[in-house]
Amino acid sequence: MHAAITARLRHQTVMKDATFDQVFPPSQRLRSCIHWTPVDVAVRAAVLLAPLPGRKVLDVGAGVGKLCLVGAATTSSTWFGIERDAEMVRSASAAASAMHVEQRTRFFLGDVTSVDWSAFDAFYLFNPFSEMRFEGLLSATPEEAQARRVRHTATVEFVQQQLLSAAAGTRVVTYHGFGGEMPAGFDLAHREPARGDELCLWIRRRSRRQPAGHAVR
Repeated sequence: MHAAITARLRHQTVMKDATFDQVFPPSQRLRSCIHWTPVDVAVRAAVLLAPLPGRKVLDVGAGVGKLCLVGAATTSSTWFGIERDAEMVRSASAAASAMHVEQRTRFFLGDVTSVDWSAFDAFYLFNPFSEMRFEGLLSATPEEAQARRVRHTATVEFVQQQLLSAAAGTRVVTYHGFGGEMPAGFDLAHREPARGDELCLWIRRRSRRQPAGHAVR
């Protein structure tokens, strides 16, 4: 059945999220409507991130790998996901195998500092650090809340520094932003409505002499 999902995606058949999410364990599907990229958004994001074959795309905070799985099924590029939750990494790898796209997907346990950003041609950022700052915030002490804010800021700044060093032509797609500003040198090449928000495509310019950055939620 999971292979049939891959075939439907390759034939650009419209698919409900509830259908696609059957590739994941039932215990994790409740997160889908809030934390996972919808199938139709993932299909569009994959087109924007990998318009040519042979690209290497990194999903930052990949969760169960939904974007990567859709990308692997609909493009000829290789999709990588970095995720801090070991159970989600296992689920993503299992889903890739079940969908027969394991040759074009790789999932790693770790955070944004765990990978070499220069190894990728494109990046997907679906507000990947929101949980770091807001999950459990109501029960946090003032000290804990401050520590979360500091960690969130440091993580966003790390991403900005990595993107600032990206090669010309590097593509970044944001969905609900990533908590900071795109660094100078990235042009907003395309934007389109997506489930109450926007998919924004940013492309690294060739020139290194750039004006101030662009604000993104």
